Amino acid sequence: MAPEDFEYDVLCYGTISADNLIYVPFLPNPKRDSHVQQEYRMLGGEAVTVGVVLSDWGLRVAIVGNAIGDDEWGRFIRRELAAYPRIDTRWVEQRSDVRTPICRILVTPDGERSILGYWFDDAPKTRLTEEMMAKARLLSVDVYGKEERDEAARVARRLGRPVITADAIWPGYPLASLSDIIIISRDFLYRYFPGVYLYDHALELQESGAGDIIITHGQDPVLVVDRQGRPWSVETFAAKPVDTTSAGDVFKAGVIYGYLQGWKLQDTVRFACAAASLHIRTPRQHYHTPSLKQVRQLAGI
Repeated sequence: MAPEDFEYDVLCYGTISADNLIYVPFLPNPKRDSHVQQEYRMLGGEAVTVGVVLSDWGLRVAIVGNAIGDDEWGRFIRRELAAYPRIDTRWVEQRSDVRTPICRILVTPDGERSILGYWFDDAPKTRLTEEMMAKARLLSVDVYGKEERDEAARVARRLGRPVITADAIWPGYPLASLSDIIIISRDFLYRYFPGVYLYDHALELQESGAGDIIITHGQDPVLVVDRQGRPWSVETFAAKPVDTTSAGDVFKAGVIYGYLQGWKLQDTVRFACAAASLHIRTPRQHYHTPSLKQVRQLAGI
């Protein structure tokens, strides 16, 4: 089928939430108070952030995931998403008995962040159906849930749709074996597999059925292990970070965009690195998604 035969380019399945960004000079502790310098509200959650970036780059997106509440944060999410005509939210359920998941994120001057999550486990999840998935060319899914993520990937695979996943690091779980590309944060991987040799772990994921493995670590070089098991690295575009919040989601959006353009894997990863670099150096009070022209120029693509 040609791209124009689909209603959506990407179906983003996963976390739907909001972010409360709080900028502080240092993190508070029991002996030292901190004070708020700036504060912002933004859309959050992996499914939403990836979808917004892809929409800004001209792709047609549907978002499916957890329910949101008929509360202040839920209404904020609805209002913000309404500004993106390429994003379809028909399957985002809003309920009066649900508290909208949010993150309060403390951001320090080095651009790093500390996150408090609220009500994520309590929010009911919408199951992905074949009827939904049949409308899209590709499934983007995160790992921050339970068996509904595995089932979403199974639905996509039954329909012959590619699956691009974030942080599916467990070889024995279905999501890894159902993924054409897995993008992994090294810090997230080390949280569950301390000191693991990255290349060996990538090969173990591939033995379980995974395709290409991409492992990121901030502004360090990205490790890529292609589906033939060949490792290589891609240099990032070093930048002084203003805020690293959602950098991984922007990187994933870059991988999805390059994949749908039919680019070589190395060009796709360079594009994703450039997108994430531009993202982390942009102050949130002036924030907009880096344009395709900006990203391609930095990536040299």
